[in-house]
Amino acid sequence: MRQKDVLSLLRAGSNAFVTGAPGSGKTYVLGQFIAWARRHGKSVAVTASTGIAATHLGGRTIHSWAGVGISRAPSRWLLRTAKSRRGSEIRAADILVIDEVSMLPASFLDLIDIVCRHVRRSTAPFGGLQVVLAGDLFQLPPVVRSDARVMTDPDVAAYFKGYADDGIDPNGYVTSSRVWARAHMPICYLTEQHRASGRLFDILNDIRSGAVSVSDRQALEDRIGVTPAEGQAAVRLFPTNRQADRINQAQLADLNGELHTYESESNGDPALVKQLMKSMLAPHKLSVRQGAVVMALRNDQLGRYMNGSLGVVTDFDSAHSDFPIVTFNNGHTVRMEPESWNMMDGEDVLASVDQIPLRLAWAITIHKSQGMTLSAAWMDLSRTFAPGMGYVALSRVQSLDGLFLDGITPRALTVSDRVARIDKDLRSQSRDVEKALTHMSPEAFVARTHRTSEPAESGEKSAATKSAVTKSSTSSSTTKTPAHSHRKSDNRKSDNQPAFDFPIGHAAF
Repeated sequence: MRQKDVLSLLRAGSNAFVTGAPGSGKTYVLGQFIAWARRHGKSVAVTASTGIAATHLGGRTIHSWAGVGISRAPSRWLLRTAKSRRGSEIRAADILVIDEVSMLPASFLDLIDIVCRHVRRSTAPFGGLQVVLAGDLFQLPPVVRSDARVMTDPDVAAYFKGYADDGIDPNGYVTSSRVWARAHMPICYLTEQHRASGRLFDILNDIRSGAVSVSDRQALEDRIGVTPAEGQAAVRLFPTNRQADRINQAQLADLNGELHTYESESNGDPALVKQLMKSMLAPHKLSVRQGAVVMALRNDQLGRYMNGSLGVVTDFDSAHSDFPIVTFNNGHTVRMEPESWNMMDGEDVLASVDQIPLRLAWAITIHKSQGMTLSAAWMDLSRTFAPGMGYVALSRVQSLDGLFLDGITPRALTVSDRVARIDKDLRSQSRDVEKALTHMSPEAFVARTHRTSEPAESGEKSAATKSAVTKSSTSSSTTKTPAHSHRKSDNRKSDNQPAFDFPIGHAAF
């Protein structure tokens, strides 16, 4: 699906899951839609599954926005707390954007749905918000806390029992969440490519489809032992922070010349500033010398560099606060000046940090590279330890010419079979949406979708999930209505009584 078609659908008020390969423009589409919605007077809650992803859009984590923190279940205490602390913001929002949803477990997306319905006193999915999800399921998988204390919590046990009874994995991808089908979530699979090109683009597509060929392997093996040209900066990607930090500090120490240090400036609530500092990639103290390899952390309005562009510090401008002058791999030489990172809540700035948008980049972690476009990267894919990690690393790079390998194994080119099955279904559903839009306007499509009483199944939805959704709708018509079943809001309802329409376990309430 083309970016302009996705934007037309979102502007018509549709919920959507915006997905596609790295470089297809997911973040761009979100940014364009958010800007358009705000120009038209809409209150947009911009969130993401991680702090790093949230800073790319100028938002906050979905955990923080919804007031759920690290909670795993909708206990009475959590719902009261979310309502008292976040109620006004949740009620004021018109649109909820959640980026990088591949890292959210199914049960967590349901938790956000429950909180929104409770706070907004509505039985509609997410309390009637327009919800735009974005992400690529081939990227980092759902993050699940393994703390035994969490799983022995009676609220969590009761909440998860409802999933087990219906044959649903609460820690699975968001496509298996209960709210997925109820929210009428059209799939918008972006097919244009704005990052990888040529042979590397073909290889990445083959990895996604599980059809890696002999020629694909050979093309990658041909990059083993190739080193960057003299003067060309190439970042090393590592699985852990410790490895990356050790390389950066050692390389910086080996350089001669004066050390220049730039300390960030901040405004706002100290706790929120601290949270913002943890999630943004720019360090509190940036120390560089002439010759340091650095990475840009923002997109330049003049197009001279982008988030992930690599370069070398070539000088310092003594006439302008000794700001570093960087020559990027693309040939542009730029004096780098401080920029602002903001934590937003709707239209309000809760915290801000000003810092030069650079970090040392002899090495970074694969996790921190997510969302970046790297002109050149050096990696060892013989040590990838999980399906999909090799794909994530390779997908950061623009072309084979910018890829430098120490080694590679067949495991590095594998992805999760489960994700591949879901992705195939998502592609099919996106084509159905495109076909429908050739016969009707986006507004008519949205109206038709909202009239549909039985939503189509998505992703890895099972027959058991259909049963759970059906059970929730029939329970509202019985004479004995449990506290957690579907019923419309009325004046008799307690402020702390949630509006649920599917079984989730009595003990939690």
